[in-house]
Amino acid sequence: MLTITDAEIARWLGLLVWPLLRGLALFAFAPAFGSSAVPAPVKVALGLAIAAVIGGVAGPMAPLDLSWRTAALVVEQVLVGVAIGFAMRVTLSVMAFAGDLSGLQMGFGFATLLNPQVGVPMPALADFFDLLSTVLFLAIGGHLLLIAALVKSFQIVPVTAAVGGIAPAGWAALAASGAALFQLGVILALPVVAAMLAINVAMAVVSRVAPQLNIMSVGFAVFLWTGIAATALLMPFVAPAVEHLVEVGLRLAETVLRGG
Repeated sequence: MLTITDAEIARWLGLLVWPLLRGLALFAFAPAFGSSAVPAPVKVALGLAIAAVIGGVAGPMAPLDLSWRTAALVVEQVLVGVAIGFAMRVTLSVMAFAGDLSGLQMGFGFATLLNPQVGVPMPALADFFDLLSTVLFLAIGGHLLLIAALVKSFQIVPVTAAVGGIAPAGWAALAASGAALFQLGVILALPVVAAMLAINVAMAVVSRVAPQLNIMSVGFAVFLWTGIAATALLMPFVAPAVEHLVEVGLRLAETVLRGG
């Protein structure tokens, strides 16, 4: 006769619940997964499927019981998932920042569109770059790499009875990465910004040579089409840039999990 004890049930529940919590927290912040266009039932179903697989390959985990230790482990799993997803989200947001900086120089700063990734209005060119980076993220298999990082996180931060979680130095590394990511965004937008600067200088010279020319009426169209042309010339370099950003995001997530 088959006998199942309470300890075995608690262990089996732990193998499912801990990966589920970590996975759902990741999906809430990760690119593509965290989009408001993805229904919540789809995220939960995907989380359950991934948790069932991870539970069978990630090794032993702490049992799920009613104790303060379990409550602390719940918070720990959520924070680990948030750290992985947020690291990738912050890294890919470099593309949106580059688009925002370029659009501001082109005169697109006043045009906003609703971004389905974050659910808030963003400048038109920033929204375009953000959606483009998301499509490329999926095209190069970034979502699969993110799930692989989730599986690897159980080796770096295992679910054990001794609650540990992410060290404060790891969160400090995540916060400090903002400066480097800001530099990457400026570098990506630099060709468009340089082109717009050259046009500004040229328009200033024209206004001095031909004062009767209405620069305000001509300048906007010149800035707009020059910016669009410069952005079009930048497109072949977007895919390698997104691929590099995905690698940076994965390294950043691992750095955070390892404690800086």
